[in-house]
Amino acid sequence: MSGQRNLPKYLWFYSICLMIIAVVGGCNQTEPPDPITEGQRIYTIYCLGCHSLDPAGPAALGPPLAGIGTRAANNSEGLSATEWLRREIINPDVVVAPGYTAGLMPRTYGTDFRPVQLEALIAYLASLE
Repeated sequence: MSGQRNLPKYLWFYSICLMIIAVVGGCNQTEPPDPITEGQRIYTIYCLGCHSLDPAGPAALGPPLAGIGTRAANNSEGLSATEWLRREIINPDVVVAPGYTAGLMPRTYGTDFRPVQLEALIAYLASLE
């Protein structure tokens, strides 16, 4: 019977320990990554295989993205740089760069990326002058 009387003390003790762990663990959460840094990471994983950052870089499946932020800002369609980049990522065959073939870039990035990932990639590309 004495074991049954001590049971609530143990439960109380473990509950307090769990609350302390939860509070201390919550205090150590890191800040979300900088969008441009996160966008560069996403570019490296998903885009670098087909798009070089070297303007005279090796011929690849897609056009080089050196200066894409400036080109996006100066587009002739009247879109903001972020609107233009978003459209080009989500619907890459709307405007195909001369010398490249439509249909090579995946059309699923609009659903493959979480919104925060897409915005980070756009922020990174917009920063490329």
